[in-house]
Amino acid sequence: MVVGEKGTKNRETSPYFFILPTLLIVGFFTLYPFFYAIYMSLTKYVIYEPNTIGTFVGLKNYEEIISSTYFNEAVINTLVFTMVSVIVIVGVAFAIALILNQGLKGSHVVRVIMLIPWAIPPAAAGLIWRFMFQSFGWINKVFVDLGFWNEPFYFLSAPRSVQIIFAVTAQMWQQLPFCVLLLLAVLQIVPKDVIDSSEIDGAVGMSKLRYIMLPYLKSALAVVAAYQAILALTTYDMVYTFAGGTYGLISYYAFAEMFQWGNFGHGAALAVILAIMTLLVILIILRIVPPEKLYRYSFTGE
Repeated sequence: MVVGEKGTKNRETSPYFFILPTLLIVGFFTLYPFFYAIYMSLTKYVIYEPNTIGTFVGLKNYEEIISSTYFNEAVINTLVFTMVSVIVIVGVAFAIALILNQGLKGSHVVRVIMLIPWAIPPAAAGLIWRFMFQSFGWINKVFVDLGFWNEPFYFLSAPRSVQIIFAVTAQMWQQLPFCVLLLLAVLQIVPKDVIDSSEIDGAVGMSKLRYIMLPYLKSALAVVAAYQAILALTTYDMVYTFAGGTYGLISYYAFAEMFQWGNFGHGAALAVILAIMTLLVILIILRIVPPEKLYRYSFTGE
């Protein structure tokens, strides 16, 4: 009896030993930096004031950040960039996935070509689109040559509220392939007999899309939207190279506070605020799609 109880206990505890290395790695590279950022945000850490580094200041860094001249604009720019990115990227990806799912001639070639932007690093993608939007870029050249306008348009000199559209274009070009392929994969696992039965019953066009396709795509759309929202909230490299370091997102100011202005306490506070915003997005998605359904979709596609 004792031997049996001991064997049962070993079987219950042994799985934890197998996942322990993974937990240690995740904890070291995820939890430790996160909690250290929280600690740093509660201390004074200005590199040109070495004598005061590590002094506990409580929420003073957060108060100074929130009352700064750039914070309100940074929050608005970040939220607008995120919302526009999610709506545009998910909408365009959904439309392209529906078109490719029709099995048109050459669709396989299009799928392969679409992967090229996704393989390009975000910083390089930002530079590519920055040069294309320059006054001497090919976008101006094409439209001037075609007579749409008489002289080059200075896209990058437009107000930041307008530049956000151009930044979303670069973001969409770089992230669209992943979203299209994910949605296309879900569309292709929709049972053919369900589609055929719906067509026999008269479901065509928008009714077919609404009542047959969307129920299968709901979880996938939520996953894509969540991924793009998190990516847009935390993006830095693509927007930095695209705007030449002048576009006012929270991620940019977190970098600027630390590495340009030398205030790591302020930068850590901004990073924590950004992490909270990202967590809120995740919680909203989990409210839309319950965790158990999201888990089941991840392994079965249902």
